[in-house]
Amino acid sequence: MTTNGLLCKVRKLSNILYTQQRSASGCPNKIIKCCHWDITHLMGCNSKNFVKYAVIVLNRPVLQKSNFIKKFWNNACVKMTVDGGTNRWESFLERLPEDEQKSIQQPDLVTGDFDSITEEILQKYKKKGCKVVHTPEQDHTDFTKALMELNKHSREHEIEIDHVVAVAQASGRIDQILGNIQTLYLAKEKQLLSSKTNVYILSDDAVSWLLFPGDHIIFIPEETRKYKRSWCSLVPMGEVCKSVTTSGLKWNLDNSTLKFGELVSTSNAFDGSEKVTVRCSHTILWLMNMPGVC
Repeated sequence: MTTNGLLCKVRKLSNILYTQQRSASGCPNKIIKCCHWDITHLMGCNSKNFVKYAVIVLNRPVLQKSNFIKKFWNNACVKMTVDGGTNRWESFLERLPEDEQKSIQQPDLVTGDFDSITEEILQKYKKKGCKVVHTPEQDHTDFTKALMELNKHSREHEIEIDHVVAVAQASGRIDQILGNIQTLYLAKEKQLLSSKTNVYILSDDAVSWLLFPGDHIIFIPEETRKYKRSWCSLVPMGEVCKSVTTSGLKWNLDNSTLKFGELVSTSNAFDGSEKVTVRCSHTILWLMNMPGVC
């Protein structure tokens, strides 16, 4: 069988495509992974939900639409609140009518070093029967440790999770925001979860995740495409991205270098296409607007 024939067979058998790309160092062509990103199922942008995901509520206000959060939370395979995020979750519930509060499922896990959660809330969730896991170790953030505990929980209960969404905010302390992005890196580099599990951060009306070296096809929800003020960004984090090529954006990149002090593609926009393609030589942070959730 020829190489092309073999690649065609792989494409038919898998959701992962492969392509040829010359590395930035000028090495011979090598096969790299092409990932498909479709968050329309995950974020409830259509009527069906085919994915298994976990939700983690971090210590920032839950500001998304209540109807979105209720459905998003209840449909999750695993539901977690992290330290002060438990306070935030309780505040969200208290804003709901009493009959709606009863329809919300309890967290499967409450974790953290518990320096932010109030003792009253902690005891309340213990009495509810939630599993409470104290993680006092200070070498990692509560978000990172939450992923570790999620991995243990999933293995113990034989739950396969495709996606993890951390409900956070992009406001407040910038060191904590950067710490959350660091956790996205650790999830991959330290294999905190299955290699097949994707991790996202949902903040207000935006979702972000890492694009690792390779080719990416990102499907853009219809509501995002139609919203005139929708935006997206491609940001190098921790290293220079020597080559980025895109399609589907208002301001596309063509073998461009992303580097702080030079070009960083913030406040970009969409050209109306159903998908955006990104080819990157190094890891970058992708952020995009989700106007329907907030």
